Amino acid sequence: MAARIHSLVLLSVLALLGACQDTVSPPFATLGNRVAVAPTAVLTHEYYSGIGDQALFVIADSASLTSIWRQLYMGSQPQPPIPAVDFRTERVLLAALGQRPTGGYDIQIDSVVQYELGIAAYVRAVAPGQSCGTTSALTQPVALVRVSPPVLAPIVFKQQAVVHECS
Repeated sequence: MAARIHSLVLLSVLALLGACQDTVSPPFATLGNRVAVAPTAVLTHEYYSGIGDQALFVIADSASLTSIWRQLYMGSQPQPPIPAVDFRTERVLLAALGQRPTGGYDIQIDSVVQYELGIAAYVRAVAPGQSCGTTSALTQPVALVRVSPPVLAPIVFKQQAVVHECS
């Protein structure tokens, strides 16, 4: 029953976020020439989050950030304070890997690059190699970064899957 309620809450949050996100998925060639690398600040990076589904999206308002922050830290007491974000000039990017059967998985937003006609967020999803020792705990890696794009242009995500081999 609790798992079903958890799933319904997450679906509601994702539906709310879908209504406000400004993410588009054109081919990268349509973004034009590279202009600059946009500075980012990591808001949080967790391995055990309340977000069990894969997701890449832009958070563009404080209500959406509040909802996702509560979902992210629903099992933590006390919850960390919600970071202050000026959504007139900033956006928050979320990358969630979804639930994984063991430790050793990770997701990171490596960089955000401004192009003439948009912004690309480069995401790295890491899986443990066969030689890696991992915990047997379920994990839900997630990363949130703040970005201050010079222009509030469309943001697209490019995800790369990497297998980390242990020695």
